[in-house]
Amino acid sequence: MLQDFLSTIPLKTLKHVKDMDLNISSDNCTKAVNELLQSSVLVGGKRLRPLLTYLVGHLYGVDFKTLDPYARSIELVHAASLSHDDVIDNATTRRGVPSINIQASNKKAVLAGDYLLSDVIVSLTRAGNLELVGEMAKVIQDLAIGEWIQSDAIETRQYTSALIEEIAIKKTASVMSWCCFAPAILADIDRSTVEKSRQMGIDLGIAFQLMDDTLDFSEESQKDANLDLDNELVNSVIFQWLCFHPAEFEKYKNGESLSKLYTGDKIEKAVEVVRDAANKHIESARNLLEEIEKDLCSNDKELKAFQKNKKPILYIFDYLTQRRH
Repeated sequence: MLQDFLSTIPLKTLKHVKDMDLNISSDNCTKAVNELLQSSVLVGGKRLRPLLTYLVGHLYGVDFKTLDPYARSIELVHAASLSHDDVIDNATTRRGVPSINIQASNKKAVLAGDYLLSDVIVSLTRAGNLELVGEMAKVIQDLAIGEWIQSDAIETRQYTSALIEEIAIKKTASVMSWCCFAPAILADIDRSTVEKSRQMGIDLGIAFQLMDDTLDFSEESQKDANLDLDNELVNSVIFQWLCFHPAEFEKYKNGESLSKLYTGDKIEKAVEVVRDAANKHIESARNLLEEIEKDLCSNDKELKAFQKNKKPILYIFDYLTQRRH
């Protein structure tokens, strides 16, 4: 599947993403901060978010040079969120290497993440599109609010399916929506089409988070095994598992440790429910992409080009629902 996906992407685009410079070159950034980031949250990774930004931009006719600061910024914001999450989650590994909090300390991990966020705002301000500066500020707000809501839920234990989705929207979909919204703004297309592009990203983000929740239960994953369980965090899979065990759900609400209640019974069924939900969001994203195609293509030439450029995006849709690591 990966080879099929890569074959749909122009080599120039793949090389551009691979060669993206994520070094923090600001005069205010010390060598120690940059080295820590380069050995932890900025090492490896699929760079899916900047790739998606470039692919959507290509779909709308936006060139690399225009997209560069916006594609780079979303990867740095993602890295900042990883830096903070590793502290909050007491993580020990990230992408198969020691997590940033293990390599340095909780304090330095938080400070490094904060520096990345400030660097993004400075860089976007220099790029000149003030609407997108504001939109990125909202993304950063959503990430913080999503983490706060999740923290409250861990304490109150009052989980609902609506709350699970709200956390996914704030923590993951806000980032993915940027990848689809920013190129549409830069392309200066009709506002209604811009909003369809934004919603496509939201659907992608929710699907991505739902599938990510299943990775604790995949032998192929490089995530800490059962990290959410250890942190008493109810993700979408664990929530479904609790719904299949009402008695255990009541015990959990009354203060019983989740790790003690969890037996693994019916977890495959819970994983299946979550994957089905992810597929529904992907289907919604596909429908929005078809609507965008109708909005933008008024002749056969435009239609042919659009259909060619949307192929790698469709493969991303497939990848999100089939990923196992």
